[in-house]
Amino acid sequence: MSFDHRDIRVSMDVYTLDNAYLGTVINVVPGPPALSGEGVLAEALQTSVTNGEMFGPVPTQMNGNPGPKTQSAAALYATEPDTASSLGEGSIKVGKWWGLIGRRTIPLSDIQTVSLERVVLKHRSQDLERSSR
Repeated sequence: MSFDHRDIRVSMDVYTLDNAYLGTVINVVPGPPALSGEGVLAEALQTSVTNGEMFGPVPTQMNGNPGPKTQSAAALYATEPDTASSLGEGSIKVGKWWGLIGRRTIPLSDIQTVSLERVVLKHRSQDLERSSR
């Protein structure tokens, strides 16, 4: 999964998979771009033979409404490309008490989920203790 600067921010809480608190994000360090790019597969851009508007109470495409054509799967549902720069294979610096205690660097590839103000890692606390020895 790819993250950008809108996803992970300074002062977010970081937890392990078993809900052990590691601290807060002190710094987000961008890295080189990830090798596998994200995108829409060609198979996902399928279109329907029947336009959904034709089932509506009053079809308006005949009157000049371009919506059904511009908001189709083939037109990527009229969305704009995301211009936010990815953090790539970067890392986050985490620590407790403003980074004075338990400071560690965690690669972005170890993050499982980001939700509201919480970052959850893929690893349990005992796995992190073993890897730090």
